Amino acid sequence: MDALTANGTASLQTSVSSVAAGKRKFVDERRDQPFDKRLRFSVRQTESAYRYRDVVVRKQEGFTHILLSTKSSENNSLNPEVMKEVQSALGTAAADDSKLVLLSAVGSVFCCGLDFIYFIRRLTDDRKRESTRMAEAIRTFVNTFIQFKKPIIVAVNGPAIGLGASILPLCDVVWANEKAWFQTPYTTFGQSPDGCSTVTFPRIMGGASVSGGRATGIWWRCPGGWQRGGAGPAAEPPSPQVLEESKALVRCSMRAELEQANERECEALRKVWGSAQGMDSMLRYLQHKIDEF
Repeated sequence: MDALTANGTASLQTSVSSVAAGKRKFVDERRDQPFDKRLRFSVRQTESAYRYRDVVVRKQEGFTHILLSTKSSENNSLNPEVMKEVQSALGTAAADDSKLVLLSAVGSVFCCGLDFIYFIRRLTDDRKRESTRMAEAIRTFVNTFIQFKKPIIVAVNGPAIGLGASILPLCDVVWANEKAWFQTPYTTFGQSPDGCSTVTFPRIMGGASVSGGRATGIWWRCPGGWQRGGAGPAAEPPSPQVLEESKALVRCSMRAELEQANERECEALRKVWGSAQGMDSMLRYLQHKIDEF
C-alpha cells in the first residue's frame, strides 16, 4: 500500500472508513526502497481539515485523521510543541463521535523520533531545568497513548526512528508500506529507551533480540509481522465497539505497568540529559548525521 502519497490518500481513507464500519485489511510490504526526504504532498485545506502548526487534523466519517506535518522540526521529529499538538488532537478525538483515530504523516518520513537540535539548544541554557521539562513532556505524551480509549490505527509510510517507533506497540493496528523501516538506536544517539519499549519490545520480539538491537543500533522491517499492535497478516477484525471494549479490558491489566515503565524511562532520560556525557553523545550523533547527509 502506498500509504500516504498524493494519489494514495483517498484509498487509505476508504480503507479506514471500512474499519470504522467493522472491516479492515492489514497490508505489510517490506521491499527495499530508497529514502527520499524531498517527497511531499500538499494537504488540502477544507472545512473538515484543521491546521495546527505541526499536525493536520481531518474529521472524516467515523474517524479522525491526524497527520504529522511538522514546521517546527525536520522530518516529523518530536519536540514538546509537536507532542502537545498531537495530544490536543487526540484529546478532541477522544471526546467527539470518532470511532477511531488514524495517525499518519505527510511526506516520505513517518517520524524521526526526538528533535535533538531542539533539545540541545535548550539544554545548553539550563541543563537541569530543561532536562526535567523535556522528560516530563515525553512522559505526558506517552501516557496519552497509554490512556487513549479508542482504537488507534497507524499508517507508517517511511522511517520510524526512536520514539517514532517505540510508540507503535501502544497503538492497536499498524499499516506499513514498502518504504517503512523501524530503528531504535538508543545507544547510538546517547539516550536510554523511551515509549515503554522496555516492556513492549521484549514481549513482541523477545528479550534477546531487543537487547541486541539496543546495543548495536540495528534496524528492521518487522520480519514475520508484529502479532500485537503491529504490522501483520490479513485478518477479519471485530467491530470498532468490540475493539474499544477489548482494548479497555487489556489495558486495565497493562495500564499501570506501562505507566510505571514510562515513569522509569523518563527518569532515566532526565538523568542522561542532565549529564555532560549525555550532551556529548547527542552532539556526536548530530554531527554524524550532518556528515552523512
